[in-house]
Amino acid sequence: MAMEHQGNRRLVLKTVIGLWFFLFLAAPLAFANSPFIFASTPGKLPKEVVPHRYEIRIQPDLDKLTTTGSVIVDLEFLHPAREIVFNVNDLKITKATLLDPEPVNLLPHANTNNQTVALKLPQKHAAGKSRLALEFTGRIGEQAQGLFYVKYNAPSGKKIMLGTQMEPTDARRMFPCWDEPAFRATYQLTAVLPEKFKAFSNLPIEQETPVASGLKETRFATTPPMSSYLVVLVAGELESISDEVDGVKIRVVTTEGKSEQGRYALDATKKLLHYYNDYFGIKYPLPKLDQIAIPGGFDGAMENWGAITYNESVLLFDPKTSSPETQRGIFVDVAHEMAHQWFGNLVTTAWWDDLWLNEGFASWMENKATDHFNPDWQMWLAAASDKTAVMSGDAHSTTHPIQQAVANESEANDAFDSITYEKGSAFLRMLEAYLGPDEFRRGIQHYLSGHLYSNATTADLWDALENISGKPIRAISTGWTEQPGLPLVSVKAKCSDGRQVVSLEQRRFTVQDPHSYPLRWEIPMTLVSSGTTNKYLLKDKSAELPLGDCLALVKANAGDTGYYRVQYSPALNEKLLQNLNSFSAADRLNLLNDSWALVEAGKASSADYFAFVGALRDEQTFAIWDEIISTCYLIDDLEQGQPGRKAFQQFVCSLLRQPFQEIGWMPKTGEPFNQSLLRGKVIGALGHFGDAPVIVEAKNRFAQFVATPDSLPPSLRPAVLRIGGRYADKPIYDHLHELARNATGTEERELYYGAMGNALDPELARETLALSLTNETIPQEATYFVIMVATQGEHKELAWNFARDHMPALLAKVDGFNRDNYVPSIFGAFSDDSRAEELLAYVKHHVSADAVMKAREAAEEIRFKAMLKKRELPVIDNWVATH
Repeated sequence: MAMEHQGNRRLVLKTVIGLWFFLFLAAPLAFANSPFIFASTPGKLPKEVVPHRYEIRIQPDLDKLTTTGSVIVDLEFLHPAREIVFNVNDLKITKATLLDPEPVNLLPHANTNNQTVALKLPQKHAAGKSRLALEFTGRIGEQAQGLFYVKYNAPSGKKIMLGTQMEPTDARRMFPCWDEPAFRATYQLTAVLPEKFKAFSNLPIEQETPVASGLKETRFATTPPMSSYLVVLVAGELESISDEVDGVKIRVVTTEGKSEQGRYALDATKKLLHYYNDYFGIKYPLPKLDQIAIPGGFDGAMENWGAITYNESVLLFDPKTSSPETQRGIFVDVAHEMAHQWFGNLVTTAWWDDLWLNEGFASWMENKATDHFNPDWQMWLAAASDKTAVMSGDAHSTTHPIQQAVANESEANDAFDSITYEKGSAFLRMLEAYLGPDEFRRGIQHYLSGHLYSNATTADLWDALENISGKPIRAISTGWTEQPGLPLVSVKAKCSDGRQVVSLEQRRFTVQDPHSYPLRWEIPMTLVSSGTTNKYLLKDKSAELPLGDCLALVKANAGDTGYYRVQYSPALNEKLLQNLNSFSAADRLNLLNDSWALVEAGKASSADYFAFVGALRDEQTFAIWDEIISTCYLIDDLEQGQPGRKAFQQFVCSLLRQPFQEIGWMPKTGEPFNQSLLRGKVIGALGHFGDAPVIVEAKNRFAQFVATPDSLPPSLRPAVLRIGGRYADKPIYDHLHELARNATGTEERELYYGAMGNALDPELARETLALSLTNETIPQEATYFVIMVATQGEHKELAWNFARDHMPALLAKVDGFNRDNYVPSIFGAFSDDSRAEELLAYVKHHVSADAVMKAREAAEEIRFKAMLKKRELPVIDNWVATH
């Protein structure tokens, strides 16, 4: 709101907020019929003393990049205690006073390893209420951990802004707190900031007061009871656009000159908020919802309650420059983060071992909601790509259950992985298909309404779904969330008395893991026969069931809603192959993905897979070509340095020319959205695999683009720039570098730097590597240059030698979320067994013990690629030679 209008509007706003908060406080009493008891919840903090309310005051110094602050915490001693223990990291407690009611000064005892501070009490404190006053100093970092800063260029000059990233365990870097999710409390935040800054937090501004030296004090309204990782503060010279839906004020907040690029996200927010209010049966409980674009500092987005933060590349859309992939990604990301406002914020997991309840659900909901509003995008087909990728990793020995024990801060960071997100999402989709969408929805509503403003566990979700459906959800679900891995269902058919009898048998599906222990699942299966879909719960190791007449064509996992692999008998497999194009796109994609998975597991040959690919030559579905191209990229990666690479690339080009001839270079008026995605995907792949006419045309279009930027449609920019970067000479590389330095938006900047990282010329690769040590761009982007050069640029030795020589400087730029996975990501370019051992040894001795788990996962992937290269490349080379 404008400064000149604040005086009159502030009183109205305070009245509205006061009324809202009174109603809010009553809500838990009405709905929380299953109060959460956190005494046995994991964590480092004792449960004797709990916070109920924080009053935080913080004053950042943007010159020194430090903070001073104070916190008053309303406490409750649930049991008599001799000490108060809370979390602190990178803060110094300068004063601690227990106001009880006479002030008692306490001496803080810090445990740096545990990130805690203990205050010893002069005598045992009785059960009951108390207040604690703390004063502290801290720092503002460049990494997105706690309170951080971002420096960026704006039309009016160089700027700095503040943002926060608290999840999972970094609120303790900004202020002292009980920084574990079970400790829900209310927060009233006050920040002292430059007068020209606009500030945003979870709730609206309650009051702003000028103070000395060009500063102002901004106080926000008190939040609902919530976990500490949801606290947010963003401040800078910002602008916004706004709207309202269902009585909630919605805004998109950007840096100078970019607010109109938030229009698409604002429209998406308006649609989604109404949709979620209806789907969950619970109205969004806060008076406002901000979507805030930050020009760097962190990747992705964070679901802070009432003020979601995004890297601006995944929130802002410029129709003149942004690609269709960006458009789709924005809607998906907004749908994901908004789903968290209910699943994660309104009801929060009790501990990080149940993180999938937040992230798996939001990942499932992002596809459901996006598909609802954009059915032509075929989101469930697109989601199959994520599903098949996580299934591949889930078949390895280094996998873990969806619910995994989390013992410390590093393990909490590592829990944000594909098992949590994609497997969690895929399992929920399978469960919805088993129960039916209406019954599943009622179960979700029952779960949320029973735990409003509280914490919950996976068991609570199963109880809610069981109560609504009357089905044994806990018995079915436990195997999927508490066991690692996934099943393989073998399907055979025989004719008996004129009826077809289908035999099903399950066993654990593994890749390069001969010593894995056997597991069993209760598998909700869907089988289609003669156009009829049959549901069956495979509870035992094997089963037989009649399905139609003897000539009926049988396919399992109809609609691709299940999280399991299927292997058909040779006779059934041949029938499916011959009739492949009679199935739906989802079933064609499922058969294709299962075919390659069986190759990875050594249960089929690459020749079998390419038989399916050959049958799909006339395919027009984007998701199917996306999977074929992804597998070809994997094989091409294995072919690096091998004699068969050129012939394989020529084969892929011949395969892709047919869809390319159908779609051509230029977008057509009124063409389907996915046609545009397919064009970019096919052109980019043809360029990668060395198709000379496409490379020449891409270079010509790049030259035209440099001279006249509007000449290149947004849908072609990613593909043309990647091809231009891959085959760049020094002048083209320098053009890209100039474009990157002058880019005003994160999406553009990342596109140009990404093209530079593609360069096959080793001298240009060295230039890109050197940039990672400079301050030319934000730290997170800079360190990623090394990974790009190793993988996209195919200079793995060069990149690793550079990284090894400069590892301390590189790791100093990497945030906590990505630090454990940084070295493994570089090694991901290798496919030789010896590199797996080298990775493990290096991480153990030069990074940290915390990073060993991620190193083991990457080492297993390296060994897998080495095995695949040795076993399958001769088969592939022979197949290419004969076709």
